[in-house]
Amino acid sequence: MRETVDDNAEAFLEAMVASEHFSGVVLVTSRERTVHKRAYGPSGKVQPNRTDRRLHVGSLTKQFTAAAIMQLADADAIKLDDPINALLPETYRTRIWSEISVRHLLTHTSGIPDYAVIRDYYDVTDGWAFSATIDGMIREAMGRPLNFAPGARFQYSNIGFTLLGKIIEHRSGRRYADYLKQELLAPLGMADSEIHDEDSRSRPDDAPGLRWDDSACSHVADDVVSLPVTPADGGLVTTADDFARWVGVYRRMALPGLTKPALERMLQPVVPIDAARWPGRDLRGPACYAFGVMRSGDLIMHEGSIVGFRSYFIYSLDDDLLIAVFSNNTANDVFRIAAGLFGLYDHA
Repeated sequence: MRETVDDNAEAFLEAMVASEHFSGVVLVTSRERTVHKRAYGPSGKVQPNRTDRRLHVGSLTKQFTAAAIMQLADADAIKLDDPINALLPETYRTRIWSEISVRHLLTHTSGIPDYAVIRDYYDVTDGWAFSATIDGMIREAMGRPLNFAPGARFQYSNIGFTLLGKIIEHRSGRRYADYLKQELLAPLGMADSEIHDEDSRSRPDDAPGLRWDDSACSHVADDVVSLPVTPADGGLVTTADDFARWVGVYRRMALPGLTKPALERMLQPVVPIDAARWPGRDLRGPACYAFGVMRSGDLIMHEGSIVGFRSYFIYSLDDDLLIAVFSNNTANDVFRIAAGLFGLYDHA
């Protein structure tokens, strides 16, 4: 739980605490040296946050799902241009998806409408959707027309990564959470990380999901209705230190079970992002989506957003600079915070 404090980062983050009640954990590393690591705000009604708390990081999970897909491709269990109908369980195959490939899912260019809109079959607790709810979401999507022809443009679609999770399970013969633990998390020493699914049990000291309530003038449990999250599109629970271990994959360009060319292909920019959805992400050049991550020049980044939590990370391949912001206050603008910290240390 040791903290490291840099005066520049601390002054900026104290301003974020004052202006938007920032709560969570921040990690800044430069060339494998910890520059700033500190926790802010509450973790529950009484306890303060700590740097070793596990937090949900939402869509930061997508890069792990993409890496798992690339491992299967390296093992010739799938091909990126295979139609998903050839790889999904038979029950999830539909003529509407006949032209959609794995590559389309990885880059949000499939045209599949994001998540389901009919809610009469939903069984969602704290934003989490499992089992029958996921089945219902997929089946509803199977009956809806595509928003555009596959490959025509970018449109962020969480359910595309839900489907990638189903492909991982079907082709590997393992539960998604088990595959990630055995093939990614454990080999990297990420002992405090796991995928939240129906078999998960929270630890007593896991950070709770909060939001800021102006009327109460305090952080309260987040009860704002939002779209549900599935394990493969947003289920990762991790710590700042564990996530830094993952970023070491990009630093070394090496991951167990994955060749360097496959990892490089995963990080190759493919399609311009929706700038209206993500303004200002072109920190070092036009922002594009790769496989499960966003790229801007040498930068690798992504955001995460689920009930009670927000997250954003920026990693510079050229400078070996990592900014990771994990918040347990949904009112926080984590990109603003991460980009502000990046500006303090960006000497490019």
